[in-house]
Amino acid sequence: MNRTRGQTTLDFAIGTSVFLLTVVFVIAYAPTLFDPFVGGTGTDLLVADRAATSLSGDFLAASTAEPGTLSVGCVGTFFDVSLDEAVQGVGCGGANLNSFDDDEGFSELLSLDGRNANVTIHELGAPASEPVTPEWASDPLVRSNDDSVPSDVAVSTRTVSIEGKQYRLTVRVW
Repeated sequence: MNRTRGQTTLDFAIGTSVFLLTVVFVIAYAPTLFDPFVGGTGTDLLVADRAATSLSGDFLAASTAEPGTLSVGCVGTFFDVSLDEAVQGVGCGGANLNSFDDDEGFSELLSLDGRNANVTIHELGAPASEPVTPEWASDPLVRSNDDSVPSDVAVSTRTVSIEGKQYRLTVRVW
């Protein structure tokens, strides 16, 4: 009995294609295996989210029982704006934001760990580059420890209420 090999051109093409697809998949997938262990923009996103939560639920909140309802006094102190006479007597409910007036204090308050951040309160439909200037404030509600905001930033937002009006609190970290 004479045996001959039964491989055809089609068998060879299918085998080679499967091998090449496997090699391409491994080369494309291997770099992402270590992404969770590399500090990058993912950590910036965590910092931005933590800062937004701390600001809207604790530091600027009228009460910790009502996160998202911000105190006019705390907002005025944090953003360093002069308040209108009608709301000038409103306090900040125990939060000592005066010790965080400079950039170092701002970074410490938001736990930035050497990162830069921009905190803005703006209208719900407006972009973060257009901060709101409510009737009770003298200046726009924006604070940053670096004047230039790059295009590649980690962003976290919260819907907040000040004096019964809805706004968006946006924290950008880079």
